[in-house]
Amino acid sequence: MKVQVLEFEEKFAEGVEELYNTLGWKFSPKLINIWKSLRNYSKVLVALSDDRVVGKVTLDVAFPPYAEIVNLIVHPEYHGKGIGTKLIEECIKISESKGHNIQFLMTEYDNIPALNLYRKFNFYPAILSKRKQLWLFRFGKGSFVENFLKAHSLFEFKVSRKKVSFHGEKFYEISFADIMSNARLKVYFRGQPGQEGTMPRIAGISFMEGKKTFDLVAYETPFELGIFNYGEGVSLKIEPLSPKGLEVFIEKQILKLSRNQNERVKIDFKKTRDFDTPLDYLSFRTIVASFRINEKFVISIGKDCR
Repeated sequence: MKVQVLEFEEKFAEGVEELYNTLGWKFSPKLINIWKSLRNYSKVLVALSDDRVVGKVTLDVAFPPYAEIVNLIVHPEYHGKGIGTKLIEECIKISESKGHNIQFLMTEYDNIPALNLYRKFNFYPAILSKRKQLWLFRFGKGSFVENFLKAHSLFEFKVSRKKVSFHGEKFYEISFADIMSNARLKVYFRGQPGQEGTMPRIAGISFMEGKKTFDLVAYETPFELGIFNYGEGVSLKIEPLSPKGLEVFIEKQILKLSRNQNERVKIDFKKTRDFDTPLDYLSFRTIVASFRINEKFVISIGKDCR
């Protein structure tokens, strides 16, 4: 069976409406113009088989390096035929071509076919709850997690089932530990289960490899980057990963810390006249600014716009 994945065009509207009706969803013609207007930040993709719309997904690429995969749906008659795989492959391809190499999505504990699909693409559970919904994250080409796992292919993965304490903050935690050495990487997430609240994002990192051991924390009241160095002396370079329309402030971009030295660096951001990210049409009304440390580690802060 031949399947094409294409960006939505108005000629596909009738097929999308039929797909929505099959799933009991409501399709509004207003969506056509909305989807067209969002193309700089959001891509609506459709899967076609014999010119029939058999699947759809939305990819939001508003705040680098993150990409959210939203509302992946497949026609019931086409389950198990690789439609979801094709859509996810295209989402990853598009997002990474734009420099958004950390993808995330929400699913449910009891959706076994979806969980199996996402596992194929190395999505890891990151934010869990006692409710049905959970957030999965994928760390793609060039990301600091992917680089760590390439260097430590025999690893143990763990995820916290509730928030843990990390330098005065409460975060969700995942960890990757090399079973043959002392190397380990922990990633901490700010956010909550479900889609009501703030956009899930990386807010802390704990890294240990060889003689290097340090923690990074993004504080938000006020905005500061905390660096806690426990290993040998380390030099850190902090660079902004800011989208169009954000002006980012970093108090110090170059840091040198000796063993057991800690420092807190003021960071912040503000909107400029060029800011045109369509918050009303994203899953979260959160403006996110991210920072790359030593060209690989990523940590983020955010402001929620109510």
